[in-house]
Amino acid sequence: MNQPKIFSESNWKQSWVELAMLYSLLMVAATVVLEMHWLVAMSVTPVLMLGLLLAVIIMVQILWMVVVGLEKLGEAAGLRKSPLP
Repeated sequence: MNQPKIFSESNWKQSWVELAMLYSLLMVAATVVLEMHWLVAMSVTPVLMLGLLLAVIIMVQILWMVVVGLEKLGEAAGLRKSPLP
């Protein structure tokens, strides 16, 4: 059989551990910082996780737009040709 070579295996067990730790830390933060009851914090934490994911996605997009803008500005000033598509 011709099996493809895999150099790094996906470790879903580790991913679940990381998600559980993020959930736990955000739940404690919601309990302490936002002064919520722990039962309310348990139900609000998934929304906080999604909000955090959305914030990271938006920040990456903004940084990419800044990089592309700087490349175009540099190309317009004649500094160098852009390697970006």
